[in-house]
Amino acid sequence: MFVITDSAAAQFKASAATEGDEKLSLRISARKSNPVGMTYNMGFDAQGESDVLCEISGVKVILDPETAENTEGMVIDFREFEGVEQFIFLNPNDSKENCETSPDGCDPEGNPTCKSCSETQD
Repeated sequence: MFVITDSAAAQFKASAATEGDEKLSLRISARKSNPVGMTYNMGFDAQGESDVLCEISGVKVILDPETAENTEGMVIDFREFEGVEQFIFLNPNDSKENCETSPDGCDPEGNPTCKSCSETQD
């Protein structure tokens, strides 16, 4: 499974309250998209027949089988990046995620898939 930080969970819960339909859950989709890595989509939806429904950090989440596999070990955060508040996907399964493209640069505290700067500067 993956992690949703407290700040991301708060944003998801606020969006769900605005949606106003308690039968809907947050659907997250992660698809491999060569050569750029993963493509992510989110929205509120009803559970389908082959979907997995789980609760992460108090948020009801729907995943299709491919997304469940593609998001193993991922962290979803919500923070300011380049002057804009946004959801950030830190995914060890994403081939484009590295120290240069990570919103945290070489910050092992914020990006579990990235080595520290000292490890990358030999």
